[in-house]
Amino acid sequence: MHVSTAELIFSDVNNEWRLIKNVFTEDIEHALSKMNGNMVKLEEINPKNQEMLKRYIISKIKIHNKNGKLIDYDIYPYQYSRESVDIEIRFKSKKTFRIQDEFLFELFKDHRNIYAIRKNPQNGFSQHEMTNINSTIFTIQ
Repeated sequence: MHVSTAELIFSDVNNEWRLIKNVFTEDIEHALSKMNGNMVKLEEINPKNQEMLKRYIISKIKIHNKNGKLIDYDIYPYQYSRESVDIEIRFKSKKTFRIQDEFLFELFKDHRNIYAIRKNPQNGFSQHEMTNINSTIFTIQ
């Protein structure tokens, strides 16, 4: 089984959600290479790699409000290590929204995106979700 993890945390201070996704480096480089038709290595953090990763993120993660309207999000520069890449997304939303996460499903039919969600910053994680190729959407309420 192939897995990537994510933490989704709400901040009362600036009234925004912060999604930090951790993906194995080899897996995301493979996905980007397939998308671009040539070998991609993220070790060198530069505008070209950041833009390529941004295009992939936008194509794989969609966030909708309770009425189905897409919510815009900001993508921050990725953090690289030989083992994994951390991707950070921030967005503003009321407490009810849906996330569609299709990361790496084009490569691995058994892939799972596992989320730990903290709606109240003072408490622990209050919800856990998982997406797979047959179920790509979950709701935060």
